[in-house]
Amino acid sequence: MWLGLLGLLAGSLGVATGGAMAQSRDRLAEAIRAYQDVDFELAARLLRQELARLSASGSAPADRIRALMYLGAADLFRGRRDSTAFSFRRVVLLDPRYRPDRLIFPPEVTSAFERVRELTKTVAIVPPRDTVIAPGTDSLRVWLVASSDHTVDVTLRYADGGPFRSLYRGPIGDSLWVQWDGLDAAGAPPPVNRVLLRVASRTATGDLAGIVQVPLDLRLSRPDTLPWPPPPADSQFLPERANSGTARRALLGGVVLSSAVAALPALVGGTDASSGPRIAVAGTIGLAGLLGYVLHRPGRPLAANVRANQTLRDAWQRRVEAATAENARRRRDVRVVVRAGQATALQPRGP
Repeated sequence: MWLGLLGLLAGSLGVATGGAMAQSRDRLAEAIRAYQDVDFELAARLLRQELARLSASGSAPADRIRALMYLGAADLFRGRRDSTAFSFRRVVLLDPRYRPDRLIFPPEVTSAFERVRELTKTVAIVPPRDTVIAPGTDSLRVWLVASSDHTVDVTLRYADGGPFRSLYRGPIGDSLWVQWDGLDAAGAPPPVNRVLLRVASRTATGDLAGIVQVPLDLRLSRPDTLPWPPPPADSQFLPERANSGTARRALLGGVVLSSAVAALPALVGGTDASSGPRIAVAGTIGLAGLLGYVLHRPGRPLAANVRANQTLRDAWQRRVEAATAENARRRRDVRVVVRAGQATALQPRGP
């Protein structure tokens, strides 16, 4: 039941919205017919009613511009030049790039519009929707389109309106490109996540004519750093000094073998009485065991193993240095991601 009620309500809202839009189109069409029938009084009244409705509903600028152009033209033919200038000025402020269609409006209307446009000092800010720049290397390029020749002061502001960075101050003709290198006034990446791109238009006397600004949402982006290379495992290292086992085995083997030779029957010398040769052999074997002990004494540096271990340490150190250098490069590799919002106009006041 609830689903049915919700569907009925949504359908009713859709019908109401569609009906309101259709009524708006009918009223605007009726006003335009009255203008074409040279009933400028009726056209002006209907157009003012329609403009009040469009402003209250926050409609698109194009809808209001169309109604304002017909209202200005109707007031012009009624002799209401001040009202005409007021309507045309609102058109220029809504879209400085707008030019009336000369196939629809006669020369009297287009000439009056051009005079108002020349006197109205404002700009349209046309930023890229999304941009990624490397601070100090790349630039955010923003196109400014002027209603007429004048002087502009282009700045970046903090969200509270405080000064952040000055970008340009000088004349603007038909249009102008301004650039921001992604840095603050101190030459560092922006420390905030939002700034305002503000353009203040000034008259020939230097008075403030109007302000237009666009919010820029900022996000710093950095590549992920590399993990620290792990040191070699203990199992990868070779012993750098001889242990006592080899020396003991050499000495013990020499003693045992020497004793065994000395205890053999007198076969080496050929007689049982002569033990000199056996003693000499036993002594030689004992000396060899002692020499083996000295050569393999405990704690003796093993040069080959020392070199192999140092090669292993050097290779790890090189990996550490390479990772350190790459991480330093990645930390410096900052990108600023810029997303532009909708432009708004401010009442004239000090920038």
